[in-house]
This record gives sequence, structure tokens and C-alpha cells, in this order.
Amino acid sequence: MLHKFDLRTFAIMLTALALGLAWAFYNLNLAGGVRNDATVRPLVWVVFASPFALALGWLLARRHEAALAAFCCFCLYFFTFFVAQRIESLLLTTSEAAATGHQLHFQLVLAIHALGGFGFIVWRAREVHHGANPS
Repeated sequence: MLHKFDLRTFAIMLTALALGLAWAFYNLNLAGGVRNDATVRPLVWVVFASPFALALGWLLARRHEAALAAFCCFCLYFFTFFVAQRIESLLLTTSEAAATGHQLHFQLVLAIHALGGFGFIVWRAREVHHGANPS
């Protein structure tokens, strides 16, 4: 079956994800490799910005999918911690990860958010939008 591609949904969600990733990347650079009380806020934005921005873009593109957007973006946010930590533990020892301030972990968070978010965008853009009452 051939799916129509919803360019409007794609553009809105991609723009939102790109803005979220840009904000997260900015905050990761702001924190640098230092981990202390002053870097907590930027690091929270690193893990929160992209799923939050994607959810807002999803709501803007398809308001009637609010529950689906909230669920999917929460799962992206929540499970990224575990996946990024597992990958980091396979590549670095505990002392190496601590010495770098878990920089790899936060870089993996950005990569997972980019890949997962793009997957959601393509999925929703391939689904034909029928307005507020899909049949």
C-alpha cells in the first residue's frame, strides 16, 4: 500500500526537533566536561530539550494526537537514559566515564534523541492526516 507523505507534519516536527537538539547541544557545550552544582541545569536541558520540543512540534502539527505525542516523547526521554548508559558502559570503564564527566553518555543522549525523533517524524508524516476526526 502506498502512503501519502504529509510534508507539513514532517516540516513542523523536524523544525521542532532541530530546535530542541540545538538547545540541548548548546547546553552540553555550556556544561563542558565539568560536573558540579552549576552544571546541573544545563545537563537537565540536554536530556529534556529534544523530546519536549518534539512533543510541542507534534502537537502543533497534529493536535488530535496529543496522547500519542505525550506517550512517545516521554518514552524517548525516559528510555534514552538507560540505552545511553548501557552503551557507555560497554565502551568505557567506570573510571574513564567518570573522568570525562560522562561526556559520552550525554553525546549518546543527543544521538538517540536525533535518531528516535527522526523515526517518529517519518512515521507520523507517512500517516495521512484526516483532521480532528480520523476515520
